[in-house]
Amino acid sequence: MANKPLENRTIVLTRAAAQADEFAEMLSNLGARPVAVPVIEICPLDTPEIHRSLREINTYSWIIFTSINGAEIFLGKLKDILNPGDLRPRVCAIGPGTSRQIERMGFPVHMVPKIYQAEGILEEFSEKISGMADIPSVLIPRALQAREILPETLKKMGFAVKVVPVYRTAFPSGSVTELRALLRGSAPDMITFTSSSTVTNFMTLVGKTLNLGSYKYAAIGPVTAETAAKAGLEISVSAGESTLESLAEAIAEYFSGKAPATAGFGFPD
Repeated sequence: MANKPLENRTIVLTRAAAQADEFAEMLSNLGARPVAVPVIEICPLDTPEIHRSLREINTYSWIIFTSINGAEIFLGKLKDILNPGDLRPRVCAIGPGTSRQIERMGFPVHMVPKIYQAEGILEEFSEKISGMADIPSVLIPRALQAREILPETLKKMGFAVKVVPVYRTAFPSGSVTELRALLRGSAPDMITFTSSSTVTNFMTLVGKTLNLGSYKYAAIGPVTAETAAKAGLEISVSAGESTLESLAEAIAEYFSGKAPATAGFGFPD
């Protein structure tokens, strides 16, 4: 039991199906019964704007990836027209998970901020603009709907910023029935959120027919936790940093009673 602190615990994973396996394996290794009920689906976009940015990629100073999805989709297209070794702009990844994915695809990563969120990137980039003779150009391939704090603040700093949506999120078919059946049946021990989108879609899919205050929730960082709080959900567990490993460890600590799981929010990757 000491090595399996989540023995006989049912943990619900709400992240996209394509990304659930890694987290499920971590929880299984801790003894949990992970149940994947995706509440978001990643839908890649294919637009003239994307193809233009791909053709012009080496005219940028930096590429900033704020999610694994954005990196995977954009770089997958880029590899069709450019050898990773020929990429000229420097690459910033919002966190270690995104960084690992970029490197798995053969591209270098030049920066991962100390704080794994938009504010952390801005802190790092604020030191780079001073003393530059030319205006640095930044490309941000991201979700169709995302926080505007990163591009808007970079523009105010003096960067030339191009935002290119490369995917959108949608509701997976069949999730409503599956999720409601799960929650009405044997209640899970914890429901996990790894982005604000998972919180928002969860609330929409569940509706107002269940007492959501009877469940325990885990969030990967303060932005996600804030979204949950605004939706009326009380977060019991938060990660020490924005990684799935940290979130899994925080859940294990919560159920083993080793530490107050909400002490010290991490930052979303």
